[in-house]
Amino acid sequence: MPAVPWSGVRSGLDMGPACPQLIDDDPTENSEAVMSEDCLTLNVWTPGPDAAKRPVLFWIHGGGFTVGSARNTWYDGQHLAARGDVVVVSINYRLGAWGFLDLRSFGARYRESANVGLLDQIAALQWVKQNIAHFGGDPGNVTIFGESAGAASVGDLLSMPVAENLFAKAILESGVPGGRTGNMSIRHAHLTTAFLKLAGAHSVDKLSKKSMRELLDAQRRLFATTTDIGTFGPSIDGQVLKARPFAAVAAGRGNRVPILIGTTREEMRYFSTAADNGLETKPRPLLLKQLEPIVGSRAQEVLDEYQRLYPKWGDTVVQIASDAIMRFPTVQLADAVSVFQPVYLYLFTYQSNSTYKNFGSAHAMELPFVFGAVNSPEVIVFTGRDPRRLDLADRVMDSWVAFARSGNPTPKGGPEWPRYNSTQRPTMELGPEPRVLNDPLSEQRNIWGATVPTIEQGWELLQVNR
Repeated sequence: MPAVPWSGVRSGLDMGPACPQLIDDDPTENSEAVMSEDCLTLNVWTPGPDAAKRPVLFWIHGGGFTVGSARNTWYDGQHLAARGDVVVVSINYRLGAWGFLDLRSFGARYRESANVGLLDQIAALQWVKQNIAHFGGDPGNVTIFGESAGAASVGDLLSMPVAENLFAKAILESGVPGGRTGNMSIRHAHLTTAFLKLAGAHSVDKLSKKSMRELLDAQRRLFATTTDIGTFGPSIDGQVLKARPFAAVAAGRGNRVPILIGTTREEMRYFSTAADNGLETKPRPLLLKQLEPIVGSRAQEVLDEYQRLYPKWGDTVVQIASDAIMRFPTVQLADAVSVFQPVYLYLFTYQSNSTYKNFGSAHAMELPFVFGAVNSPEVIVFTGRDPRRLDLADRVMDSWVAFARSGNPTPKGGPEWPRYNSTQRPTMELGPEPRVLNDPLSEQRNIWGATVPTIEQGWELLQVNR
C-alpha cells in the first residue's frame, strides 16, 4: 500500500531495515541484522533533484528469494550515480514465507499470496513512475537490473503485463526468468504444508499471531529438513504469474525491451568456496549418477570432455554445475529472445586473487564492478586486490550506464558491443582485457548436444552427500 501522507519534513537519510530472513555466513551479504516486518522501503541516489530527466537504474537484489536487502553496502549507488550522471534506486521486497508462502487454499483474499514479493517490486516501480522526476530521473527511461534471484525477478517482470510501461530496459546478471522447467506450483504447495506444520499454524489467523522470530524459526527448520521440495520463490498462481515466465519471454510474449544478460565464468565456485559445501571434492561416481538423468548414456562422454578441458577435478565439477545451472539457460534465453528484441550477452571472467579463499570467477563477482565498490574492504576480501580491477570497474559501470541511456552497452571509447544473434553468438568478455568473442566456451556447450537440464537436475549437481 502507498505510504500515508505526512506534513512537514520527514527524514530520509537512513536506510530502512531488511525484510525478515535467516542470516547466514555469506561474504556478499551484510547489514541484514537490522530487520523488521515493516521493511518495504527504497533508496535513491541522484546527482541532483532537478529537471535533468536522467536515466534511472532500478536495482533488485539477489539472495535466493530468502535473504538480502537494499541495505547491503555492496549495492551503494553513489559511485554509479556520480560516474554515469544517472539516478540509482535500490529496493526491498518481502522474502521467504513473507513474500512467497502460497495461502490460496484459505480463500480468495489470499489469491496473490504466492507472489507478493513480486508485487512489492511492481509497487516500487509504480512509485518510481510517479515520483522519480522529483529526484532528477526520467520515469520514461527506467532500466531494471538484478543479480541471481534479482535477475530472475527481472525476468519475471519481463513476462508480466502489469509491468508494461514501468521500465524501458532490463539487465539480468546470473539469472533467468522462473519456470524454465519443473512443476513450480506442486513444489510450492508441499512447501506451504510443511511450513504451516512446523509453525504450528493450521489457519491464517493462527499464522498471523506468530512473531517474526517464531516464523523465522519455522523457516530455519523447514530449510534444514525439506531440501527435496525446494525453497520459497515465485510460482505460477494464475493471478500474478499466469504462465511460465521463461516460456513467455522466450516466445516473445513478454515486454519487448532491450535486454543485457550474462553470467560469470565459474558461477558455482561461489557455493563450493563461500559456502564450503564440498562440491569440489564430490566423488566421481556421484557426479556420473547425477549426469545420467540429464544426458543418459553420454554421461561418461560429457565428464571426459570436461576433464580434458579442466584437468583439475574441482574445476571439472564446478564448471559442469556452472554451465548446467546458469550459463546454458542464459544462452538458451538469449538465442530465443534475440529474434524479438535487442539482446546483448556478456561473460564475466575476472578472476579473484583474494588471499582469503579461492573465489575465482564466482557467482556475484561482477557486483562490485557494476556498483564501483571494488575498493570497499568488505569487497576486497572477495575480489582481491588485482590493480586491473579498477579499470574494469569503470568499464563495467560505463557499459551499464550506456545501456540504460541508449539501449546499447557500448561504452565511450569502445570496444563495440555487438547485438547478439544465435548464429555467431557474439559475447562481450568482461575481464582485465574486455573483448568480443563469438560463441565462447562452445566446446562445453556442444558436448551436451540439445540437452537442457531441468531446474531440479541442474541444482541436483550441487548435492554432495547423496
